[in-house]
Amino acid sequence: MKKKTLSRIICLAAIGAMTACSPFHTSAPPSRVVVPARFAQAPTGTDAGTDLTTWWRSWNDPVLTGLVEAALAANPDIRIARDNVLQARAAHVIARSTLYPTVGATGDIGGGGMSWRNPAGLSQLSDGDPATDAHLAGIGASWEPDLFGGRHADSRAARALMLGQQAEYHGMQMLVAADVAENYLRAQGVRRQMDLLDRSIAILERLRTYTQARFAAGQAVSADVRDVDEKLSLQRARRPLLVEEYDLHRRRLAILSGRTPESAGPLPAPGAFFVPAPPMGEMPDTVLERRPDVLARRDQVEAALQHLKSVKTDLLPRFGLEFFGGDGRLRFDGIPGLSGTGGLMALTTYLPIFTAGRVRARIHAAHARLDAAVAGYDRSVLNALAEVEDAYEARMSADARAHDLATAVTQAQTNVHDVTGLYEGGQRMMHDVLRSRLDALDAQEQVLRNQDMQTLASIHLARALGGGWKHESDDAPPLRPQSSSRRHH
Repeated sequence: MKKKTLSRIICLAAIGAMTACSPFHTSAPPSRVVVPARFAQAPTGTDAGTDLTTWWRSWNDPVLTGLVEAALAANPDIRIARDNVLQARAAHVIARSTLYPTVGATGDIGGGGMSWRNPAGLSQLSDGDPATDAHLAGIGASWEPDLFGGRHADSRAARALMLGQQAEYHGMQMLVAADVAENYLRAQGVRRQMDLLDRSIAILERLRTYTQARFAAGQAVSADVRDVDEKLSLQRARRPLLVEEYDLHRRRLAILSGRTPESAGPLPAPGAFFVPAPPMGEMPDTVLERRPDVLARRDQVEAALQHLKSVKTDLLPRFGLEFFGGDGRLRFDGIPGLSGTGGLMALTTYLPIFTAGRVRARIHAAHARLDAAVAGYDRSVLNALAEVEDAYEARMSADARAHDLATAVTQAQTNVHDVTGLYEGGQRMMHDVLRSRLDALDAQEQVLRNQDMQTLASIHLARALGGGWKHESDDAPPLRPQSSSRRHH
């Protein structure tokens, strides 16, 4: 009677564990981020106008296109990300293999001589020491049916991790493309600043010659000459800094392409400034579906959810099938051989009864890991939305400043002409002429700086919108399969 009662208690405990921790009704916590319908800082319009897959082509610069494509093909970080995808793909294959039976073959062959200590009777059957030989061969198989879906959950978790690594591979492509474009276009901006600086130095040198001539004629004082010399020295002192910055960008471009910094060659002289129009018609939900970092976080949520389902099945019973079939022979010289064929099949079961809280602790840890994965997904969504808004506003702000700065340059150049005329007529001092020329140069420099802001904002916007994925080749990791069932907002 007591044995029956104990058996019932164990069965009830098992049923309770199955009901309380069933993996079939496990779901991820919902995201707490409400994705807006549109971007607040985006320009109005419906025409996107830019192919974000290869957004750098919109600059219409063959050198830039070549540099980006070279970096995408040889960058070490991209190679590492690609190899991580291959490792994750192999891990997925390993996880799937647990769903199928394992079959193996065994075999043994042996032989030797024997010396009987009591040969009476046996020694008469053969001359000398009896020889023996034997062989045994068989096939063994084992299989654990996945009745409660734990192994399937492990396989789905491995697949989600593989897709996450694939998303990080795409994200690395996006970052490298943006890094190359930023260094190349900033190098062009530095070259424009150097050209402007050289023009300003030439102007100041001519002004110094003119001032010295007037000083020699008694029409200027030595303070005028020193004032021009001071401004000329300050302008010359800026040039080494610009050269250093330009070389830094050149070396960075070489490293991004997997080459040594010493192999960095000169870049072509910049042409007329150009910046493509910002993309229009981009919607937040579309951008989130394109951003590799958001997709990777979503895959981490799926992996954590499947891991939780798998861990919950540790409270449920397990069943296994094992089989061994073989054929063997044992022979002694002079003695009839022994041989036979047979098989053995077994059904194994396991039900955890007492684990000192280990299984439930794993379940609690898996719950926490899933909640953290959802929080990480929310954070990536918020960061993505903020990056797009910031980039749009930076680009719109730089575009708005461009017109006013161009007007300021025209006004400064007109002021230089007027002040110079007044100085030659004796109505202004040399300091006024010098100041007007420096103001004109400063206005032109402000234009160049704003052009750099337009360029950087455009690059950051393309990256924030999730552009820059390289088209896959046959030997590269495949693109992510598109499936609406994997959405998680």
